[in-house]
Amino acid sequence: MRPRAEQFVRPPTLTATVAEHIKEAIFRGILPPGAPLHEVELSKSLGVSRGTVREALRHLQDETLVEIHPHQGAFVTRLSPRKAREIYTLRAQLEPYAVRLAMGRSAYTQGDLDELDALVRRLGDLERSSDPEHRSDLFEIITADMEFHRVMCGRSEHEMLMGVLKSLQSQTRLFILNTILYHSDLELDEPTHRAILTAIQSGDPEHAEAVVRQHIVDAGTSLVTHMEAHAVAGREEVVGSRVQGG
Repeated sequence: MRPRAEQFVRPPTLTATVAEHIKEAIFRGILPPGAPLHEVELSKSLGVSRGTVREALRHLQDETLVEIHPHQGAFVTRLSPRKAREIYTLRAQLEPYAVRLAMGRSAYTQGDLDELDALVRRLGDLERSSDPEHRSDLFEIITADMEFHRVMCGRSEHEMLMGVLKSLQSQTRLFILNTILYHSDLELDEPTHRAILTAIQSGDPEHAEAVVRQHIVDAGTSLVTHMEAHAVAGREEVVGSRVQGG
């Protein structure tokens, strides 16, 4: 009997598990941008060695969610309009390319399209039922948003590209979850993601590429504009906002 593929799937390492715990604390605002990440405190709270925490922080540094400074220690990545602009301009180049690669190979299955459709509907349900004042509601919206982009780009089957996008999308979550204003004049995620799915279903790679790019450009412009408008006393800072996800 031939072994099944899932028999070769390795469980996550302790370091990976610790990194995920720290990442979730960052995304949920328990560890805000600029917060120091003390190895001793984290090792005690997570019940692991300092070495495991140190390695987990290096993993998060690779995703640029954590900054490590010699003789100073580790900190949650600080936010700025410049960083946001760089993230979104890169995504606006790479995600449309990923979609074009996938469509060029006819890689999207009906299962993929159904999953994307379910995520769009979930975005709509969450946006209609969420409370703008509750960070946990926003966390769920952005999680669904980024999962849509992960599935959309994943069919490119370009490992290096997906590695870069994983980092960019993690940073996007950090920015969105730490921005402050979500008003009705800002574009909601459901219709823009529905337009992307419709473009993919059309079978026209150039059209889909253009729709994805415009969505990311618009989302980035919205985020940077709000960050610049709410910088305080010369300190580039935004805490707690809901803007278009991207």
